[in-house]
Amino acid sequence: MQVSNMNYAKFINYIATQELLPNVQTMANRLNLSSRKIYYLLQAANSDLRSSNQPFLVPSTKISDSQISVLKNKLSHAPSDEYLTSYERQQIMDICIALPLKKWTLSAFQSLFDVSRNTVLRDIADLKKRKKFRPEFSKKNGFEFKEPRYDLLVHAYNSLMLLQSHRNPLNYFIHSLGGEPSHSKFLLVSEKLKNMYKDSLEKSISISNALTLTIFSVVSSMYSSHHPITEEMLFNDSDITSFTNRREHNIIQDYALVAETNFSIHIPTSVKLFLTLQLLSVTKEQDDHFSSHSFQDLLILSEHIVDAFMTISHITSKNTERKILIREIQTQLKPFWYAVRYQNITVYEYLYHEPLFEKYVVESLNQLTDSALYNHLFPYGLLPDQISVLAMIFYNFSLSQQKETKLNILMVTSLPIYSQNLFKTVIEKNSTVPCALTIHALNSFDNSSNNVNQFDLIITESTEISTKQPTFLIDSELKESEFDRLKTVISQINPMEKITNDK
Repeated sequence: MQVSNMNYAKFINYIATQELLPNVQTMANRLNLSSRKIYYLLQAANSDLRSSNQPFLVPSTKISDSQISVLKNKLSHAPSDEYLTSYERQQIMDICIALPLKKWTLSAFQSLFDVSRNTVLRDIADLKKRKKFRPEFSKKNGFEFKEPRYDLLVHAYNSLMLLQSHRNPLNYFIHSLGGEPSHSKFLLVSEKLKNMYKDSLEKSISISNALTLTIFSVVSSMYSSHHPITEEMLFNDSDITSFTNRREHNIIQDYALVAETNFSIHIPTSVKLFLTLQLLSVTKEQDDHFSSHSFQDLLILSEHIVDAFMTISHITSKNTERKILIREIQTQLKPFWYAVRYQNITVYEYLYHEPLFEKYVVESLNQLTDSALYNHLFPYGLLPDQISVLAMIFYNFSLSQQKETKLNILMVTSLPIYSQNLFKTVIEKNSTVPCALTIHALNSFDNSSNNVNQFDLIITESTEISTKQPTFLIDSELKESEFDRLKTVISQINPMEKITNDK
């Protein structure tokens, strides 16, 4: 239920107190609703009764205990939150149509979301605007996607992954499975998967990834029981051999026993291999040492990208630092390659956009010495978000290469030594940036023979020193407020600005 969830609950609880179903106008007056709304609620109740092979509710006819029992049971399994956006409904439709466990029609979606026929038509119309995964309708099967079986699995998995951050839509989708298993049971089994992953690989997997794998294992297995999926439909022999030799596959094998026991399902080998692939894609984000012949090419490509980037950005580094950067790029290219090779998860979060470095990455890819290797590994190029990820790595590297730049301060003064030392300590211990302090006696200072402008800040009590640089004039009496003002001036002068301008 959606907006009418509360009204529907009131409607069911009201008719449960009646021996005969009152007429529509009586119910409208009693519940303070319009007659049209009562017809709508009555239609929703009869839809629930039809799915349980119970007779319809009809005004002036007896209401049986079995009818009330079914309606209250359905009500208890309905999601408690009250609103879904059109985008959230369409996400759920995507999964339902990709891996249908029943015939999905306009009326079926209308019943699931408790919305009008026109609302469902608008949602379907939005889905039909896409280039791929456009729903097509047939009287025999209802709405379907015509893409290959592997693409359907990938699409359903990615859609389910996007659904994890929205509790209410996820509950609606679980409700579409028939009310059982419950969200809490999915969470319990997901927690077992997390523990298996931790014990086997000594790494952590997020609850959203574990929950996606768990729900998908149930849905795809239920789908495969009606539309059998074989290993050959999804992977070639070399892929199957590669997956079965991985520790991730052993985790999935152990997890499958737990899932089959808890959900009373059979997970076929093809689904286990697909789950292994998805678990591998999670592992790749954390795996620095995945050894495979396929990734020797990625290492070579990473070297070419780093060399091209260094040339374009004019960044220099030691050879050892360059090798570390190459490994970082190679490590990140692994999940990118998986995303292209197997069309799996391509959702990247918490990106930092640095336009200049993103431009450098694009130029580097366009100027690779071995473009054939890049085109072979990434035939469609890298996605914009993937470009941003590489740019973040290079930007972080550039920050680490920047030398610590001190603020050069010249103090020209006739203050006694104890006052000079006090200034020196205040600057060294209380400034927010590293400082290099040079002190000259005012009476012997020759402004013409000393390059004052090479310093970032001049501290003096004299007003006769000619300079374009910021100058802090010492007051006739040293006070705490003057030292606070000096700290503020130092914190506001950025030594990096001079370096940037020089470049």
